[in-house]
Amino acid sequence: MSEADNRDTIESYKFHHIESSKCAQCKDFSCEEACFRGIYTVINKDSIPKCIVVEDREDRCVKCHICTTACKLKVLIID
Repeated sequence: MSEADNRDTIESYKFHHIESSKCAQCKDFSCEEACFRGIYTVINKDSIPKCIVVEDREDRCVKCHICTTACKLKVLIID
């Protein structure tokens, strides 16, 4: 998690970390589209978007990092 600028805005799951303050600037929701396992969903797309890990799906992650490279805002960090 050392890559994150502001640790106060990071939401941590088991091994996914999302810097939610950066999500508010997102327009293309690439994390949701890139993940073939359906790990992420973006809520509040019409107002202030926020990426979250779908409950009970985190263990399906194979840590391929497609999501981290697809996100132009560098919001996602995977341990």
